[in-house]
Amino acid sequence: MRSFIVFRPVVLVAILALAVGVGTAHAQMKMPPRSLGDVVEQAEAQGTPILLEIYAPWCPYCQRMQETVYADAEVRSYLDRTFTYARLNRDTTAGSHQFNGRTLSSKQLGMALGARGVPTTVFMKADGTPIAHQPGYIKRPMFLQMIRYVGSGAYENKSFKAFRKRSSE
Repeated sequence: MRSFIVFRPVVLVAILALAVGVGTAHAQMKMPPRSLGDVVEQAEAQGTPILLEIYAPWCPYCQRMQETVYADAEVRSYLDRTFTYARLNRDTTAGSHQFNGRTLSSKQLGMALGARGVPTTVFMKADGTPIAHQPGYIKRPMFLQMIRYVGSGAYENKSFKAFRKRSSE
C-alpha cells in the first residue's frame, strides 16, 4: 500500500507533463522540415514568397516564437494565404539542400542564409533568392508588419521604415 502512495504523485506528475506537452505542441505552427528545393518548387508553383524559420531544438526563443507568434491566428492566417513556409534546424548536418549551385547540409544552409544565431527569420522570393533575414526573437506586432511588407511586395519599391510609417497613418 505504501508503494501505491509514492507511485500516485509520480503518475500525477507524468499526466501533467503529458498534458502540458500536448498543449504546447498543439499551439505550435506546423511547418514540416523539407529540403529547400521542395520549398522553392512549392513557392514557384503557388507564386508565393518564402518564409524560412531557422531554429534549434534547444533554443528557448525559438520555442517562444512558435508559441506566441506562429501560433497566433492572425499570423497563421496571413502566412497560409501569402507564403510558403518551412523550418530549418540549424544544428543538424542531416539533409541536403541546393543553394547557389552548391549542395549544403541544413547547418551549412543556415549559415549561408545569414543565421549566425537562432531564431533567424529568412524571407526569400519564390525562386529561392534571399530578400532579407532578421535574427532574434520578433514580437508579434513587428512580425506582422514584416510579413505584410514582404507578402505585399512592398519591399520591391519602398523601405521598411516608409512602409511602417504609411501603415501607421
